[in-house]
Amino acid sequence: GELNPIKKWWWDIELYEDGGYKPARKPVNARGLQKDLDLKYEDQTMAVYPANLAPHPYPYPFHMDREAGIEAYQAMITAEEYKLKLDRGETDHLHIYSSDGDAPVVRVQVSKVEKMTQDITKYEFQTLDGSLLPEWSAGAHLDIVVAPEFLRQYSMSGDPADRSKYQIGVLREDAGRGGSKMMHRIFVEGRKVFISKPINHFDLVEDATKTFLMGGGIGITPMIAFAHRLHALGRDFDMHYSASRKEGAGYLNDLATVPWADKVQYHFSDQGTRADLANILSGYQNGWHVYTCGPERYMDSVIAAAEAGGFPDEARHLEYFSVPEQPDYVNQDFKIRLAKSGWEFDVPADKTAADVLIDAGYTIDLKCSDGICGVCKCGVVSGDIEHRDFVLSKKQRETQVILCQSRAAEKDGVIEIDL
Repeated sequence: GELNPIKKWWWDIELYEDGGYKPARKPVNARGLQKDLDLKYEDQTMAVYPANLAPHPYPYPFHMDREAGIEAYQAMITAEEYKLKLDRGETDHLHIYSSDGDAPVVRVQVSKVEKMTQDITKYEFQTLDGSLLPEWSAGAHLDIVVAPEFLRQYSMSGDPADRSKYQIGVLREDAGRGGSKMMHRIFVEGRKVFISKPINHFDLVEDATKTFLMGGGIGITPMIAFAHRLHALGRDFDMHYSASRKEGAGYLNDLATVPWADKVQYHFSDQGTRADLANILSGYQNGWHVYTCGPERYMDSVIAAAEAGGFPDEARHLEYFSVPEQPDYVNQDFKIRLAKSGWEFDVPADKTAADVLIDAGYTIDLKCSDGICGVCKCGVVSGDIEHRDFVLSKKQRETQVILCQSRAAEKDGVIEIDL
């Protein structure tokens, strides 16, 4: 026989303009049957995932352990053996599903939608029964399941002390990958969605003697949470909000009514009030810290001004929304050694350390794979490293590495990690 075209349409599905999935207008995965293949069992690396290896029942990424799947395939018994075991009352061959621990996501409803500008919308989420949401800290973000194919990260902009709701601000990017555009279209009040528990890779130094919060455009979102926390602690801080146009700046009404409104200074290019970063960040004193988030050029300017003003590396903090331009790196083969077992793995030029370790059956948390989120951070024991991330400070790079991007500095070099 041949392929039944009626039953293979799912190989090629496409998201249509109306938001529905339908067979692709231009199939790209169509193929015929390869009937002449000589497949031998001993050459196969097939993997099966019985109930005990099944993913959790939530719309959130789950690491499938391929090595365990291969072992499960090799341990499979025939249907006849299966029935005989049942007849004898044996149960050692049965696979039982279990989902231990807390769910990785929280089911919430969109409780408020506020269009702050033409392109920026504020969303608030509450639990379905009105109970308190999990605790969070300033600088945290949420993974939002916009749709099965769109898992997006958004910084939290509310008050960490208020657990009755979570709040984010979303800039619609028509030229982006589609997540923000879809959220603006389908996230209406009352819609029930899944979100992660708050995740923080942008921690606030709460005992700073003074904190400078520098937000560019939608990058103001985490700065608002920082300001709420610093105000609650009674700490000294200044917020500087920069945007090209006042009418395109979100949160203006919110910032006018917060109890720390006198701490906010606005800089709008169309009104001739661009921030004098060199002046704002001059005269560093011990214990000062600066935080910035926004477009890459804006953050580069803030960090450069802070460095010129005397802020040491550990006092300069930034968070990227997207991957900045990368230098023209040349990938070379290297080795990764696990300190706890002594095991050593070759990392070829076309793979990352994270790829190799995952292929070997180790659980490495991955999210961005671009070196901007910090999820795959690991301790370093030894090795000369070419750090390619956008998360770690110079000080942190002495003892940590981002496995999804960074590599040994030299060909065939060895990085020993605390794993």
